[in-house]
This record gives sequence, C-alpha cells and structure tokens, in this order.
Amino acid sequence: MSEAVERVLPSKTIARLTPDPFVAGALNLSLDSVPQSHVSLRDPRHLFYDYMRRMGTAIDLAARAAEPITVLHLGAGALTLARYVAETRPGSRQLAVEGERGLVPFVLEEAPLPRSAAVDLIESDALDALETLAAVGSHWRARADVVVCDVYSGLETPAHLVTPAFFTAVHSILAPGGTVLVNVADDADLARSEAQIAAMSAVFPRVAMIGPSALLDGREAGNIVLLAGSDPAIVERMPSLAAAGPHPVAWRVA
Repeated sequence: MSEAVERVLPSKTIARLTPDPFVAGALNLSLDSVPQSHVSLRDPRHLFYDYMRRMGTAIDLAARAAEPITVLHLGAGALTLARYVAETRPGSRQLAVEGERGLVPFVLEEAPLPRSAAVDLIESDALDALETLAAVGSHWRARADVVVCDVYSGLETPAHLVTPAFFTAVHSILAPGGTVLVNVADDADLARSEAQIAAMSAVFPRVAMIGPSALLDGREAGNIVLLAGSDPAIVERMPSLAAAGPHPVAWRVA
C-alpha cells in the first residue's frame, strides 16, 4: 500500500489508512482524523504505542511462551493486538468485537490477516456482545484467558462500558486465572482511570495500573493500562511487566 485510502462507514465516520512514513510496511488507522491504531504488516510483533507494548507484554506473561490462549478483544481497530497474539502464540483462539460497522472489513481489504491467524469478528456494541457470549451454554463463558478492553467513541470510552455491570459481564467471560486489560487515555488528574478502577474493583479482587511515570505522578496526560482479575499472579507479575518497559514507567496496585 503506497498511498492513503479512506472509506465512509455506515455511521458516516471516515476511516482512513495511511502508510507510516517512518516505519516501512506499517499503517496508521484514523477515524474522523482521530488516530486509532498503528499496525506493522511486515512484523506483527512490532507494537508502536507504549500502551500496546505494555498490553503485549502482559499477554506474554499470561501463559508460557508460545502457548495458545483464548483472547476476546473488545474494540478491534486494525487488529494490531490480535495480529501480535497470532504471531507470538500460534493456534490461539481469538474473537474481536467492533462497534463501528464496516471498519474491520475495510481494514482487512487493505491489510489482510496472515493465513495462520484465526480471528473471528462480531460487529456489535461491546456490552451487547458480552451478554450473548456469556449466555449459559456459550463456548465463551468462563473461557477467555485475556479480555482486552479498548473501546472508544472519539476520545472517550462510552459511559456504559465504565460500570460494574459491564465488568460483571466481562467477568462471566473470563477464565478463573484470566486477565482483563483496559486501555485508558487519561489526563494528568487520572479522573478517567479512577472511574474505571472504581467499576473494576466492584467486580475483581485484584486491580493494578501501569503507565508512564509522569502520568502516574500527575504531571502529564497519556495512556494507562489497567489489569484486573481474581488470580494473585496478576499483581505478582507487575514488576516483570514494568521491567519490560517502555521506560520511564510506574505501577501500583489500585
């Protein structure tokens, strides 16, 4: 792909894929000019954004190296993290839920998945999809090793996805030793992170946060990754997650 391509989605949102001028074989995805995803087609292991690198490392630490896992992605974008899991953990079972209809088909036309990557797609609101997946008899109920929550409408996470009810639905999908990962784009006051943590803490006994030191110190805006679940190992793995970078980094139990 040598030049930018765009499409008007059914919602009238304009999706645009642009070649990265600095990273060969990489693309940037934006919606109405708001950056959404960066994906390297040459090397799916390359994660550009700091928060994506932290999420990738958290997935690396969630099970033995190269062991297939089951991952639910709430928010698909360019399927960057799904491509990473398919590359680093061949044979993994993955499902992506994307509320912006037509977005993933557009992305896959221009940036197809490798043949070895098995990623199913549901075009739906995240909470609606969770309620279906959590139904009694569903093969997703209590099966996900990792649930990634990265859903945005513009610059904000939709309010109905920052509630105990939402994370109760996530809990019903999560395996007993599983991990929930949430991307929070926050200001220096950490107000969005605090709202997410309050909702998560009502459901999960372990919640931790990690991000740039300047953000956790209240000096700069940026992205925080929240981790939650029932397994004590979630907190025990935090020093290793921090050591992997990017740096400077800070973390704490929420």
